[in-house]
Amino acid sequence: MTLTEGRYRWNGSELRPATGPALGLFVADSFVIRDGAVVAPELHRARFLRDADTQGMVNAPTAFVDTAFAALPASGLWFPRFDLTERGELELWIRPAPPLGRNVTLWTSPDDPRTEPGIKGPDIPALAELRERAQEAGADEAVIMDAAGFLTDGATTCFVWWRGDVLYTQPIRAGGESRPANRVSSVTVDVVRQMAVAAGLDIREEEIRPVDLAGVNLWALNALHGIRGVTEWHAGPALSRGDDRLEAWQKMYWSRAINVSGGA
Repeated sequence: MTLTEGRYRWNGSELRPATGPALGLFVADSFVIRDGAVVAPELHRARFLRDADTQGMVNAPTAFVDTAFAALPASGLWFPRFDLTERGELELWIRPAPPLGRNVTLWTSPDDPRTEPGIKGPDIPALAELRERAQEAGADEAVIMDAAGFLTDGATTCFVWWRGDVLYTQPIRAGGESRPANRVSSVTVDVVRQMAVAAGLDIREEEIRPVDLAGVNLWALNALHGIRGVTEWHAGPALSRGDDRLEAWQKMYWSRAINVSGGA
């Protein structure tokens, strides 16, 4: 059975309409579903289960995730979200998708409001405010730096860049595997890495400051817009454009969507 727009709470066996105000988040995971199809649903599923375990949930929410995927609309463009709330409740939001974009402009945040950089969910309200500050400054998205001035994350995006035919990504843990995560483990970055492997291209990790991105083809990635090209960085480095590659990879990315809706 598919559900319509709204917020639904898991009661242990089924999803029922949720009432009352939305609660704070321990974990969240969102993605686009177009006519019942999602890019890399297995990666979103795995990340939500992993993060729920990291946040101390004793019983894996496998049944909730499976039921939620099957309940998603089989037609139209939607942006659902799976939530584990601060009260330990599991919820599904079925929301219309906002307009999707192909390009994005950046603004550098003067501070980092995140409290749990490696988990998607707890910092969503603070990051939404940060993105609003970027928009007030005339940009689409905020870029977050660490104390040493290295690029870590965006308010709603992760970043990859190209030098020739080499794809570069940021390490999740700056300074080595023993360090805490300084960004969310991005499903969209993982998908783009898979695409690069399939194309036989080299992939490298790099910790980088904005000045070192001058002249580079920079992409902003997330599960809402997929791949967007960065056209301008306000008070930041001048970037190159690679529109042919961008268009080709955007098409390849969305072509990887597979059906998940039980109503199909």
